[in-house]
Amino acid sequence: MIVVITPPYRIPDEEVIVNSLFKNGLHLLHLRKPDAERVVYERFIQKIEPCFRERIIVHDHFDLVEAYGLRGIHLKSKQAEHFGDRKWYAHVSVSCHSFKEIATLPFTPDYVFLSPVFDSISKQGYKSMFTPDMLKEGLKKTSTPVIALGGISADNVTACRKLGFRGVALLGYLWDTPSEALSRFLKIFPDETLSIAGFDQSSGAGVTADIKTFECCRVYGLGVASAITFQNQNEYLGTKWMSPGEIIRQCEVLCREFTPAYVKIGLIENFDSLAQVVDYLTTTLPKVKIIWDPILKASAGFQFHNGENMETIQNILGKIYLLTPNRNELEILFGNNLEAEGLQRIAKQLHTNILWKGGHNTEALASDRLITGEEIYTFSVARGKHGKHGTGCVLSSAVTSYLTLGYSLPEACRLGQRYVSDFIRGNDTNLGIHSRIHATATANLHEIPLQYITDHKEGTPIPEQVEAVCKGGCRWIQLRMKEVSREEFIRTGNAVKEICRRYNALFLINDHVDIAIELDADGVHLGKEDMNPLEARKILGYSKIIGGTCNTFDDVAERYRQQVDYIGLGPFRFTSTKKRLSPILGLEGYQQITDKCREAGIHLPIHAIGGIRETDIRPILDTGVTGIALSSLLKDNDDITEKTKEVLLQLKTN
Repeated sequence: MIVVITPPYRIPDEEVIVNSLFKNGLHLLHLRKPDAERVVYERFIQKIEPCFRERIIVHDHFDLVEAYGLRGIHLKSKQAEHFGDRKWYAHVSVSCHSFKEIATLPFTPDYVFLSPVFDSISKQGYKSMFTPDMLKEGLKKTSTPVIALGGISADNVTACRKLGFRGVALLGYLWDTPSEALSRFLKIFPDETLSIAGFDQSSGAGVTADIKTFECCRVYGLGVASAITFQNQNEYLGTKWMSPGEIIRQCEVLCREFTPAYVKIGLIENFDSLAQVVDYLTTTLPKVKIIWDPILKASAGFQFHNGENMETIQNILGKIYLLTPNRNELEILFGNNLEAEGLQRIAKQLHTNILWKGGHNTEALASDRLITGEEIYTFSVARGKHGKHGTGCVLSSAVTSYLTLGYSLPEACRLGQRYVSDFIRGNDTNLGIHSRIHATATANLHEIPLQYITDHKEGTPIPEQVEAVCKGGCRWIQLRMKEVSREEFIRTGNAVKEICRRYNALFLINDHVDIAIELDADGVHLGKEDMNPLEARKILGYSKIIGGTCNTFDDVAERYRQQVDYIGLGPFRFTSTKKRLSPILGLEGYQQITDKCREAGIHLPIHAIGGIRETDIRPILDTGVTGIALSSLLKDNDDITEKTKEVLLQLKTN
């Protein structure tokens, strides 16, 4: 784990440098400005790209975590002594200066900073009181992950990892020469993780696919071959197995130089081999956490572990952190009649966790369930149209990567599922291409001035309305259907989506994040009483568009903090399509809000909405809004297509 701490003082272009660090692989940033007012923190956060804010940990002004969707908070050891809000934050870390301080913490933090490990770079005269032997012994006895702080540079990162530190924190090494911060950061060797898996000639599965995934997730991939397979992406002909001794010998050489915190195990000959390898790993790397992807049958139909006594696996599971089976593999391991509560009892009894992969279901959604001894989590994505060779390998290695980077187990599983979803959608072949840059919403909403919001019209079904406005040139559709069943919404949504795809139009869902997932829509629009956009962003990721309804400047400022991609601002005047109407804004209200947005540096696309007539379009645009959202003006016209063309002409000539 590599952590960067901001300098305690303001430096020129600091936020530009931090955004660059994030783009080049920085996983966690500690925002530390001693004695700085809240506004200083807030201005810094606002200049960080929204997709990176969930990687920020603040040392003060903890309310900013909820307001901006940040990762969490950091405490001094004295603060930790009386801290009672651990459960309210996804991340809490603590600064300590001795192993005694770590041992006496009243709760288990995500990690602790231990400093100074070496003589400090940023604080002259701040000398380390630790010897290598003291550190090595102390780290052996400490179960909490420990991050080395103080005097860390590219020259001693490897030494820190060999001593047993979970990661390093960079401060003076980066910031004493800010112009070199990025180049110095890139010299730091990334966190490593290990795959023990079969060699697949097509590189779609096995150890090569795992290493591709590791490095796209910005961890360094190490590989050990457990078998040589004879296969391509469509056929599996056979296997030449490595003995447990041969697997362990490969691991032994690597463990002289590396101490991976997480190891993924895939294809392996039998449970006896698995047991020997697991015993070696847990002895050599006492703190290692093992992820086992139980490959019991190849996607091409080849069966493994035939005739073995499956009960023996329970003796191994107590040493495995996470098991990632699909339904067929679960049935082989634990029997038929599976249900989540029963698996939770197994997980609690065996002190393990189970990620029940849902990619082999036939439903519209691919839903994975993470089952721990305490909680059951469900994560869903829209099912891709095209299958891929090796998706199970990619999922388990993506989860392993995110765990290595410091994400919690639920977040690592959610992000791993999203990684696989993007991987499946990357192309239409049976072999996927891994991309270092994860997909983000690419549509320039500032350049799409007209949004059509669907509504009921007697005699003109919604798909017919959408076809008409798209023929007229509209390229943004929001499917809004009130007081209908979920089945009808999805049935209509599928028809509307097909039309939008033909016309290359954006397809958004009003209110329902779950339906947006199932339909694989381009995004969702959330009303003021709907889901918090920050929660929706966790579910949908940054490849989807999220819009938010606003009525005041304070609403806009809040939505801006919540990382929406655009604002629906209204109502302009009374509209019959809304049952509970906010105060009417009129031209004066729009002008005041857009003026305040400019003053505050908020440059989100803003679409006016609510009772807009054709003669209102130019005056509304003159207030500074980006575009308009229409419903009745278009759908109530006898010729929807022609009216759409007329409106777009006004918008384009403005």
